[in-house]
Amino acid sequence: MKESLEYYNQFDKKLINDYVLGNKRIINAIENLGSFIPENSNNILDIGSGLGWSSHEFAKAFPNSQVLAVDLSPVLINTASKLFDTQENLTFKSYDLTQGLPVDMYDAIVMIDVYEHIPIADRAKFHKSIKSVLAKNGRFILACPSKYHQDHLKNNNPTGLQPVDEDVDFGTIQMIAKQISGEVIYFEYQNIWNNYDYLYAVIELNPLYGNNVNGLKHQPIDIEQRKERADRVNSKLGIKVEQVKRKKKTTTLKSLLKRVKKK
Repeated sequence: MKESLEYYNQFDKKLINDYVLGNKRIINAIENLGSFIPENSNNILDIGSGLGWSSHEFAKAFPNSQVLAVDLSPVLINTASKLFDTQENLTFKSYDLTQGLPVDMYDAIVMIDVYEHIPIADRAKFHKSIKSVLAKNGRFILACPSKYHQDHLKNNNPTGLQPVDEDVDFGTIQMIAKQISGEVIYFEYQNIWNNYDYLYAVIELNPLYGNNVNGLKHQPIDIEQRKERADRVNSKLGIKVEQVKRKKKTTTLKSLLKRVKKK
């Protein structure tokens, strides 16, 4: 746990860059998985909220809901609290998940790229905590890198893995559903940067049978534009984030002749 805490305490600069410049993986997850949060939710729990980007977007999209964002890192929670200090229905809290979950009943519990960082040995205990705080018809909403993506990192870029990075597949999602007495109502692989590199899943307790067309999901969340995000970081944190322009490679006559000789 200490190793993980030290790792995430140094994560704020990367997350600020992702927030301002945009990260396709995070944007896709917020927009699409946010649409599975029940519209009449009273309480939403965002686990592993990091900088609070997803939590802020959920609080904005569901103004009548109370959103609690928790993260292991007090550094990230402190930064998030400053960055989104005007969102009245949003609360940030530093929390160690090994101690259980904040006591309340939640209509939606969201984990975006977090579940894979729970050690396999701790999963059953964590699932018990989820079950104890998920409302009668609540939803457990997850985004995880696929086993295919994890295998790619292990073989080609092991430094891209975090201190704990377990495999997650459909079998894992089925196990979660069984242990929290829920049903898998949605599962789909995503193509973010490569085919089947991420997966989305939604587990619901006591799914309601009926003909409500918006029962499964509603419209994707409309997130803030890049300029709004940049202005927020500048005004709240005093940080200006600028995209580094990559120099275009130019083909000189000399390099062209070298290529011809090689052929």
